[in-house]
Amino acid sequence: MQDFSKLIASISLTDSDKLLQGWRYNLAAEYFEILSHATLDTHQPILELATGTGRMSAVLTRLGYDVITGDVSTEDRKNAGLRITTEYLHKVKLLTIDMESLSFDDGNFPSVISMNTFHHLEHPEVCLRELIRVHSGKNSLIIGDFNKTGFAELQKIHRILYGKDHTRGNLSMDKLKPLLETQYHEVKEIHTQLNVTIIVSAKKKK
Repeated sequence: MQDFSKLIASISLTDSDKLLQGWRYNLAAEYFEILSHATLDTHQPILELATGTGRMSAVLTRLGYDVITGDVSTEDRKNAGLRITTEYLHKVKLLTIDMESLSFDDGNFPSVISMNTFHHLEHPEVCLRELIRVHSGKNSLIIGDFNKTGFAELQKIHRILYGKDHTRGNLSMDKLKPLLETQYHEVKEIHTQLNVTIIVSAKKKK
C-alpha cells in the first residue's frame, strides 16, 4: 500500500483522534487504505455524507479530489474546517444536507461516500435509497461503519469525553450489504482495524 504518512500528518487531530492514537488506531489512515480499493472520479466532485468533523473530506482533499459534503445541521462545520485546514478548504463545498431527501438529480454523482455515518441515522434505509438514487453507478459508492472493535473503542471515547454511551444504530453493515447487492453488480467488502466497508459499482438497470 502507498505510504500516506505525510498526508495523514497534515490532518488536524481531534480529542477522539488523540485517544485512538494512544490505543494505536488511526481512522484517517484507515480511510486512505479504504479509498485505495475504490474507483473515484477525478473530473467531478465527490459527494461525501455526512461531513461530521471533516475527517473523510480532509483525506479526499489530500488525494486531490474536490468534495461536496454536508450535514443536516451546521454544528460541526467550524471543526470540520479546522480539520480540513485552510490549505485544502478551497477544494470542499460545505452544504446543509438532509440525507433522507437529497436535493440532487438522479445519477448526479459518479462517486459517493459515507463513512461512519449510518449508525447515527434515524432512518438509514431511507438514506441508503437516496445515496443509491444520486449515484450514477459509473464509479464507486462507498459505505462503511464501525466493526465490533470500532464500536467498543468509540464507546470508551464517549464515556471519557462526554460521559455517555455511543449509539450503534439501526442498520448494521451485515444487513446493509445484501441491500446493496440487489442494486449493484460489483460488491467488495473491505476490513480494517475499526471498520467494515462495502464498495459497490456498476449499478443494475431497473
